Amino acid sequence: MASELFHTDSYCVFTFAATSHALKAEKVLKKLEADFLVIPTLREISTSCGLSVKLNPANLDRYFTDLINNRVAVEGIYQVKKEGKKNRIRKLELS
Repeated sequence: MASELFHTDSYCVFTFAATSHALKAEKVLKKLEADFLVIPTLREISTSCGLSVKLNPANLDRYFTDLINNRVAVEGIYQVKKEGKKNRIRKLELS
């Protein structure tokens, strides 16, 4: 459930080049009944768009494939781990 995503310390995010891409991703993932949240892009990542999609790492490959198949342009994928009040960010390769 998305409520679990509110409180998790380890998650992944998709970033987008434009807000329209983030909104299209939200529409596609809702249609697929995916478990995700739309969040402000983290300052540590700071991409062009102010919105990102937060998801459980277990769903990463499936949701990425779903977005690509629906022609949603994903700019980046990041793994985020909270360590105290800081976020440790690792960029993942797009495949």
